Amino acid sequence: MNLFEEILKVLPKKLKRTRKRPNASGIDMDYVKHIKGTLIKNTCVLPGLTKTGKRKVNHGIGNLAESQTFGKTKSMFVKNAPIIDRVGNRMFPKVYEMLKKIADIHFPDFEYQDICLNHNFKCEPHFDKKNRGASYIVGFGDYTGGELNIDSKKNDIRHKPLKFNGFQSLHWVEDWVGDRWTAVYFKKKL
Repeated sequence: MNLFEEILKVLPKKLKRTRKRPNASGIDMDYVKHIKGTLIKNTCVLPGLTKTGKRKVNHGIGNLAESQTFGKTKSMFVKNAPIIDRVGNRMFPKVYEMLKKIADIHFPDFEYQDICLNHNFKCEPHFDKKNRGASYIVGFGDYTGGELNIDSKKNDIRHKPLKFNGFQSLHWVEDWVGDRWTAVYFKKKL
């Protein structure tokens, strides 16, 4: 059994669901239509006005995605904050160990600080504004399609780790069918 099949056995049934990344997760147009909104940039304007006469807006229009980050972090709001382990390391220790094992085998000389594990995450064209330098991404799970499009070039990442610079290259995910997991290994400014 290969490592990508092994990790599927330890993955949690559910990860944290988030709309925190509307620039990356895209816009849920079905939701916009359902609430009878009009899209202006990344803001959904609802019909009518508030009690104070202002426009009604809804910012939670990104597709829900399941995501968990592993690695190291520090508080953004505390001066000289210590670098600490992320919550994901403690919540899913077996997953964290398997993700590190994938890196040790497939790209042992690559230095990363964080690993973002995504489940069925459909990202629209974007740049990774906070990442520094190159990243590695690899896909696993029972799916077809879901290529990573980097500067209009499709890349099959299922069981094939790919090095790219998301800070400099426009990238997005093509449609897929099935259950798609990805792990992104990267550094960011601490």
